Amino acid sequence: MPALPATVRARPLPGVRLLTVAVGLLALIVALSVYNLASGETTATWSQVTRALFDAEAARTQDPTLTLFIRDLRLPRILAAVIGGASLGVAGVILQDSLRNPLADPGLLGLLQVASFVVAVAAIYPEVLVGIPLNVLILAAQVVAGIIVLSVVGRIRGPVRIVLIGAALTAFFATMSTLVILLAPFQRTTGITAFNRYVIGSLAAITWGDVTSMAPWLVVAVPLALLGGRALNLLQLGDEMALAGGLNPQRARIALLVLAMALTAPVVANVGPVAFIALLAPHVARGLLTSSEARRVMVVSSLLGAFFLLAADTLGRLLFFPFEVPAGVWTVLLIGPMAIWLVGRRRTAAVTA
Repeated sequence: MPALPATVRARPLPGVRLLTVAVGLLALIVALSVYNLASGETTATWSQVTRALFDAEAARTQDPTLTLFIRDLRLPRILAAVIGGASLGVAGVILQDSLRNPLADPGLLGLLQVASFVVAVAAIYPEVLVGIPLNVLILAAQVVAGIIVLSVVGRIRGPVRIVLIGAALTAFFATMSTLVILLAPFQRTTGITAFNRYVIGSLAAITWGDVTSMAPWLVVAVPLALLGGRALNLLQLGDEMALAGGLNPQRARIALLVLAMALTAPVVANVGPVAFIALLAPHVARGLLTSSEARRVMVVSSLLGAFFLLAADTLGRLLFFPFEVPAGVWTVLLIGPMAIWLVGRRRTAAVTA
């Protein structure tokens, strides 16, 4: 049997590549998490961190202040960043593959501004919540916005059309949010302050309650997204190929978009409208895997999203300590240009190919 060419022999199997990339990203996330737990206003050694995490009673007896910082302030913030970033990474893959649009992400489709409008109303007029969780209100508003996008677009014919509709929705809901703030009664200034802090995108005020409200959405939605991998792979090929594969493109697209919004809603409700992570993570994942197979890309994109948001929060918390810069600022300043460059580079390569 003739020997395989060197280029073929050197190319790792898809499963091996996926495992290697996933383990490497997990190692980065763990290392950055440990660094976050040990760093800040009160620093800690490795033994102090492990004792605070795994022997809380002894840690509280020996050093209650440090234990408070590690268990009740830093750990929820880290978990929220990982959960939020992973959710955005998976949502980005769903949006880009289902719409066949490399520019699709919650921000460019107007979904983040829809969420900001809901939060503005809820912050200024909290009585409108009437016991309804903010996550649910945001999801409902995003579903309405998604239906508007799909009804206007009809059959997906090009990325520019969708982005233009998203830009129109963004402008409309940004204006509505501004009107809510401008017309707010004077006695509602506390709500205005809360909204201004929220709209930047920050994990500074994250609590264990926020983490427990975010985690179930991820636990339920990610397995459903993986089950939808075959539909995403067919939609990447176009509506005609999807029909030939026994899939109803419009129904599948609507279900997948609702799933993407279910992943986005708890993040923007608790962290804020963090931009560009859902846009960049899928593209980097496809580059690392040299594959567009939806399930594999979702796994790596979720880990990349978790790393990106955790890294942004780490920069915001520690780079200019004791001053803090919200994570949303870093995602715009650093991840935004990277996303624009990478997407532009890929589209140029596709045109010249």
